[in-house]
Amino acid sequence: MTYYHSDFKWCIDNDFQVYVKPISHSFQFKIAIRKGGISTNGKDYIYCKDKNMNIYSHEKLGNVTYKNQKLAIEALPSAYKYLRDTYG
Repeated sequence: MTYYHSDFKWCIDNDFQVYVKPISHSFQFKIAIRKGGISTNGKDYIYCKDKNMNIYSHEKLGNVTYKNQKLAIEALPSAYKYLRDTYG
């Protein structure tokens, strides 16, 4: 559990928003990763008055399709670890 928490915290500290997203018009799910998602509150972009500029984020869907939400949620810790191992 310690590694899970540590990887999760690393994702937040490095502006990765990781979440489960339903695939439209189906009962299947994928893991979505949004780089810049923390700064933009999960939106594609926001205007930052302090910096007088837009801040952008980009969503990428994972390759694996899960049959239900529970299976996708159970896979989140491995996504956190993957991000930390790849970009950390």
